[in-house]
Amino acid sequence: MTGAMRRRLVAALLSPLLARSLVCPRRRQTRLPPPGASATDMPEPCNVVLTTTNADFDSLAAACALASLWGHDERKSSVPTHVVLPRGALPVVQRFLAYHKHVLPLRGFKTIDGADIEALGVVDASSAARLGRSKQWLKVAETVHVYDHHMQGDSSKPREEDDLGAAATELVVEPVGSTTTLIVERLRSAGVRPSVPEATLYVLGIRADTGGLTYESTTARDAAALTWLLRCGASQAAIAEFGVERISETQREILSTALKDVRTETYRGVSIARVVCRTPDYVPGLAAVVEELLELTAADVMLMAAEHGNGVDLIGRARPSAVSVDLRDVMSSFGGGGHARAAAAAVPLDAVRSLDEGAQATLDACAALARDMVPPELTAQVIMTKDVVTISANATVADAHGTMKASGLKSVPVVDGNDDLRGTLKLNDVIRAEKKGNAAQKVRGIMRTQVASVGPETTVGELETILVTTVGRVPVITDSGRLLGIVTRTDLLRLRNYYSTLPGPSASG
Repeated sequence: MTGAMRRRLVAALLSPLLARSLVCPRRRQTRLPPPGASATDMPEPCNVVLTTTNADFDSLAAACALASLWGHDERKSSVPTHVVLPRGALPVVQRFLAYHKHVLPLRGFKTIDGADIEALGVVDASSAARLGRSKQWLKVAETVHVYDHHMQGDSSKPREEDDLGAAATELVVEPVGSTTTLIVERLRSAGVRPSVPEATLYVLGIRADTGGLTYESTTARDAAALTWLLRCGASQAAIAEFGVERISETQREILSTALKDVRTETYRGVSIARVVCRTPDYVPGLAAVVEELLELTAADVMLMAAEHGNGVDLIGRARPSAVSVDLRDVMSSFGGGGHARAAAAAVPLDAVRSLDEGAQATLDACAALARDMVPPELTAQVIMTKDVVTISANATVADAHGTMKASGLKSVPVVDGNDDLRGTLKLNDVIRAEKKGNAAQKVRGIMRTQVASVGPETTVGELETILVTTVGRVPVITDSGRLLGIVTRTDLLRLRNYYSTLPGPSASG
């Protein structure tokens, strides 16, 4: 038989086996230890749940909650489930772990052989880039389960090669404030009651990613999960102790310097502050410094570029007043992510060096992206209420009282026959006049003529100052005095998107 004939025969014999291997599900091959191997060389089948690198409380809490869920799942509980932190944690999390790591299912990265992993869980991440060195396990695990709460827009989607959705056997992404909420809901549905330390950690996770239920991404589901965890005995003393990030001496020094160096610009009514800090080595926990800066300044947006030996860390925080600025989208341009009001990115040293001014140029580019999100500032004529209840200066006190009672208003503009503003009438003044027997008196005799008013081009920023510090209703008039409309505190609340629905203007605005 010639060599060519042998090759054809072997191919014919192997082809059914090859075809079967393409359609059969992947099966783990049993790894046998080499002859004479010690017990430590024996295979240790397990499940693993990964936090993100530099894990925050939501990432750690969600990972531990998923490990607990799998530990009570008969399909996965035949092997232990370990939680692995690929590379470090935030200082506030490190402090919690220093006291609690012995009660959590933690294992070191180097103690696990990727070939032993059956189910791999990933929490609080949509990109493999956030898994550090552990992303190699995505290729060897039998199944991959991804849980996340970051709803990705087109600008913040991970690169195709890092997209966890493509690698996932199970992908769960739901619009809640915290990934921990997703897992806690499943624990509750499965009848799994967490221990007191576990419940406490889960509360810390939800609090961290919802800002204590203050972030816009917070939902009723997050609040319900917190309520259940408190009923499970979550420790308020431990939450108070570990839930507040303490600023180290190094961080205090950076904060002190940053307060002197911060630069603020106001663009279309939104103040954007920025500052560069430089340290020889990476300083963890600078997000707490940025939050302090935001609180200590009047800025709507605070951006920091922290330059160190490995590159530049960009950190951003924003107040709800910066409605149009989405820091998650800003940081996605630098390979980072986060939330609309709190986001960050790590810019590699090579990328920083490619810019003429290094960290400053990186920060300026970041600020420019935030500035581009700010729309033209609105004016009074855009947000004012045009259909205004008015009273004629020639109306009687009795007529005015009837109008005000019907409309439910305690203050109305007084106009003449040409709709020119002449004053304002208060309900208290009307009632006082009637009690004196002056119901037939003309309104012009009791109206107030000193009226704060604005022009149609008055900006929202100027209006806000007036409405918050002086009166609750401001007439909008032309240069000649003709009444165009009125702006109230209700209009301001509606503009700021503080509430999904609002009642009509109250008597005072």
